[in-house]
Amino acid sequence: MKKLSLILVFSLVMLVNTQFVQATGENTPEIKSESAVMIDAKTGDILYQKNSSEQMYPASITKIITGILAIESGKLDDSVVVSSDAVRAEGTRVYLMEDEQVPLRKLVQGLLINSGNDAAVAIAEYLAGDVDSFADQMNAFAKKVGAENTHFVNPNGLFDEEHYTTAEDMAKITQYAMKNEEFREIVSTKELPWVGEGWETTLRNHHQLLWDYPGTIGVKNGYVDESKHTLVTAVSRDNLDVIIVTLKAPTSRAAYWDTMALGDYGFANFERQTLTSGTKIEALNGETYPLKEDLSVTLPKGEEPVQDVSSDGELQLKDSNGNVLLTHTLFKEKEKEATATIDNKSVEEVDSTFMQSVVKTGIFLYSGLLLLLAFLVILRMRSQKHKHKKMRQVARSYVK
Repeated sequence: MKKLSLILVFSLVMLVNTQFVQATGENTPEIKSESAVMIDAKTGDILYQKNSSEQMYPASITKIITGILAIESGKLDDSVVVSSDAVRAEGTRVYLMEDEQVPLRKLVQGLLINSGNDAAVAIAEYLAGDVDSFADQMNAFAKKVGAENTHFVNPNGLFDEEHYTTAEDMAKITQYAMKNEEFREIVSTKELPWVGEGWETTLRNHHQLLWDYPGTIGVKNGYVDESKHTLVTAVSRDNLDVIIVTLKAPTSRAAYWDTMALGDYGFANFERQTLTSGTKIEALNGETYPLKEDLSVTLPKGEEPVQDVSSDGELQLKDSNGNVLLTHTLFKEKEKEATATIDNKSVEEVDSTFMQSVVKTGIFLYSGLLLLLAFLVILRMRSQKHKHKKMRQVARSYVK
């Protein structure tokens, strides 16, 4: 183990010496793994890929799916009775005993920290009744997270020609799993006391980069002869979270070296940018629309996302090469028409209100005018009546 640590330290020194070249964007890392991908764990944007859609055998990184399915079952506190089939599982084990009762949470810890194949079978049988039925659940889960080129037949990754995945699919699966706090806590655990009927020890996490690469969170390594060395790693550093998947590396050292090289390349060259909620985006029609939520994309440092709004209201954020990083509905045509209708109605309502006010004012003034005329007529009639009365009085005086 000390020898491996020294080798990893030497690899880190070599990476520091080459980081300036990588930071300029002139070169990407030369890796030995046959397939690899690096994505931003938050946005899902691909920062690097090599044969990332080619089908490969995953080996024990399969246990990422088994683990997240067990956690999401909501049964972690249940007690699982271990079967004889689980005990006879080949490969790495946590040495479960037949009829031993083990909490499901403990089985998940043994699965993800020590890569227990027996724990994987015990989990599958408890959650689905048998391995085949659990494989069906795994495949349904893969489809749910967008892993379209993946097919599983067992919960632990032991070789089968029908058990395959891709680097890109494993990145999607891991991106989903790492959003679960329980999963993150388990895969980041370096050491864990283990007391069972058949084995008492301290489990040491098989993912060596938890010790040797700053910012590493986990998650899982694997190996069978047919798959060679597989490795999935989550790293958080410099306000950037990445998931790196390397498949079919010739040696474990190559898998770790490739992962560190890709990590250094990613942190040196990329940054996440966010358009905050409320930011006004101008559409082709000249109108502006505020974002209803934050939108984040990951781009080479210093590069701004290119905004493109279609006539039907779809906002696309692209990189400088025209690759679509994110699509977001800025507005819908129906909503636009509805808004226009509402605006028209508002104008009509304003016009109607104005006309009503004019009519009411006219009626009020006309009524006032009529009252004034009536008042003047009354005054005139009273004045004439008074005048006639006075004339009669004068006439009477002459008669006398």
